[in-house]
Amino acid sequence: MTYKQALAYLYDLERFGIKPGLKRIKRLLELLGNPHYELKAIHIAGTNGKGSTAAFINSILKEAGCKAGLYISPHLINFRERITVNGSQIPEEKVVELLVKIRPQIKKIFADFEFGHPTFFEVVTAIAFSYFAQEKVDFAVLEAGLGGRLDATNVVEPLISVITNSDYDHMDKLGSEITSIAREHAGIIKKDSLVITAARGEALTVIKKVSQGQKTRLYQVGKDIRCESLESDWENQSFNIYPGRNSRASRSDDKISNRVKGIFSDFENLKIPLLGKHQLVNVCCAIGAVQLLKFHNILISDENIKRGLKKTRWPGRLEIVRRSPLIILDGAHNQPAARQLKQSLEEFLKKKAGLILVIGILKDKEIEKIVKELVPLAFKVVVTVPRTSRAALPEDICKVAVKYNQNVTVVREVEAAVRESLNEAKKDDIICVTGSLYTIGEARQFLMEEKKQCTTAVELKKD
Repeated sequence: MTYKQALAYLYDLERFGIKPGLKRIKRLLELLGNPHYELKAIHIAGTNGKGSTAAFINSILKEAGCKAGLYISPHLINFRERITVNGSQIPEEKVVELLVKIRPQIKKIFADFEFGHPTFFEVVTAIAFSYFAQEKVDFAVLEAGLGGRLDATNVVEPLISVITNSDYDHMDKLGSEITSIAREHAGIIKKDSLVITAARGEALTVIKKVSQGQKTRLYQVGKDIRCESLESDWENQSFNIYPGRNSRASRSDDKISNRVKGIFSDFENLKIPLLGKHQLVNVCCAIGAVQLLKFHNILISDENIKRGLKKTRWPGRLEIVRRSPLIILDGAHNQPAARQLKQSLEEFLKKKAGLILVIGILKDKEIEKIVKELVPLAFKVVVTVPRTSRAALPEDICKVAVKYNQNVTVVREVEAAVRESLNEAKKDDIICVTGSLYTIGEARQFLMEEKKQCTTAVELKKD
């Protein structure tokens, strides 16, 4: 089997859809020798911010000298982004090797009518757990794929459980109420464990109740660890971890200055390269999670936390990939994320002329709720279609978008949509590509390749 054949096999599994439940993944892992039993896991669930929080935690652990495995979904450009060890993607030959080992077990499961066929996500999760066990990682940082309680990642007994927040998304699978969504997220909470959450309101009430039932120690962002933002620039955010709500933080170098109280220790002048006020909440979850490792006699130094945060890289989340015109990529794919993006764009527009919005959304998302947050900000909207069977028809997006903006066009290919926007934008405009991680993944690949070609051309001229 070649790597190309392995990918073709894996993507063909998408025809089995999304089937929440742990029966198949447990059986598959059992046939593989239960590799997940060997993992010291930090498990992360929530509506938004899971990936960023996982990236912060992973970077801190790596900086501390730990061998850290990271499992995320979906990928932006390359399948192997989903599974990394210390920042290095799983090798192509390892994907092939592990899939060759797993395929006979998949056939055994499918032959048993009790189970049905394992899904794409279940098989990829089995590959990730097997790879991390082979690599003998010190920690596995795991992002739940959908919900938590019935997600394939929820077979682990984690050292720490993180629930970033609970908001409206995937209601067809998780329920239409915040309480039902929070209950699914809280399903990752295990008996006598350690939990940190940034959830609020009804969601927090549910998480508290589940935590009490499981006899866990629950820590809350806003109570046990706090962060207050003061200012920002377009390159990074810097902030302080402080002893209490009324402490004063000094302003420095015109960067963002924030104030935060840690669980066990306080910090000064922390910096992160990820933009957006919402990232400060994700940072609190990440700092809290690594500080809670102390209860497992694992000490991560304050200096490693500081350096790890500063080195975090997480593409496609309010990512600036070009300055003139300013091109922003953001994977906002539900209303809460779109609202956060809107707030950030409003800040950018205070210093820029206008906005061209390139948007491609998946058909299972609440299109109108995303569109009404973002489309009114733009002087032009370009509706596009990412290369996935899950993509919404551009006509469906357009008929909603024209309610909020009369200048709406359709360019079906993402690359062509970005090209058209570049041709029209003035140097002091903003181009924002959003609506789905699939959309921004295609846009990012095109822009990175174009940048590489420009660099090569300049070097050839020099020669």
